[in-house]
Amino acid sequence: MPVVMGLIPSSVRAEQWAAAACLQPPLRSGCQQRLSPSVRPLVEMSVTTEPFAEETAVRGYLRLMHELAIRVDLVARACNGELNLSPPYAREYCYLQFRRICELVALGCLQLHGDLPAARSSAAKKEWNAERIMKSLQRNHPYSFPQSLTRTKTADGWHLQANSKPNALTFSEFKALYSKCGEILHRGTIRTVEAEEPIGKPEYDEVIRWSHKVVDLLNEHVVARANGKGLYHISLKTESGGPACSVFSGFSEGAVNVATYNLTVREGAVENLANAKSEA
Repeated sequence: MPVVMGLIPSSVRAEQWAAAACLQPPLRSGCQQRLSPSVRPLVEMSVTTEPFAEETAVRGYLRLMHELAIRVDLVARACNGELNLSPPYAREYCYLQFRRICELVALGCLQLHGDLPAARSSAAKKEWNAERIMKSLQRNHPYSFPQSLTRTKTADGWHLQANSKPNALTFSEFKALYSKCGEILHRGTIRTVEAEEPIGKPEYDEVIRWSHKVVDLLNEHVVARANGKGLYHISLKTESGGPACSVFSGFSEGAVNVATYNLTVREGAVENLANAKSEA
């Protein structure tokens, strides 16, 4: 099981932002991810017949999560004024990172749920839109989106509780953030340019809130496999310097099989040494 080291900060300062403040968003009750009736599947062109390879999927996911952790850190640095960007451009830069983070989450889910029909189609392998990817996966598996996790040490080992952080990004908020990124990163029309007003404190505070939600969801999270096949437990930063994943499967009374994979980061370079081991 991964040992969490040096987690990404769950808060960032905003003193360097013009008139911005680091405000913690109000806590809300957790909510389940539900499948929208309007979800439409990706067009099924053809489906690969290659067997699903768990280790390959986890290796790919860990590389994506390593990149995601770097981008979360870049958001914090931009908010703290460390990138030498004026506030409006720092805000824009953060939304660029948020968009990439959404894409990394969707592509990662596509990796881990590679045994689902929606993930095995040629259309899915060509899709780049994060919302369309997740909606297609949700159609096959309504709980394909990551869930926040809290891990507590007990006398017998560890107690894992999913959906335990009320502020964590939900699937509906994921879609809202992805849409917001598209809005911010496009300059708009001549009418919207002529009608726009100066960016104010609420807009800067919104960046801080999104950052908190992303961190609360992904610092330590689980992704449940379909049909009760097991689950993936991921920590973004561990003793190896990179993310790690424990795969739980074969649940039986008093026992579970665990395979652990680590991504090692040395001197700024990533070594995909995902070493697996099984435990009862």
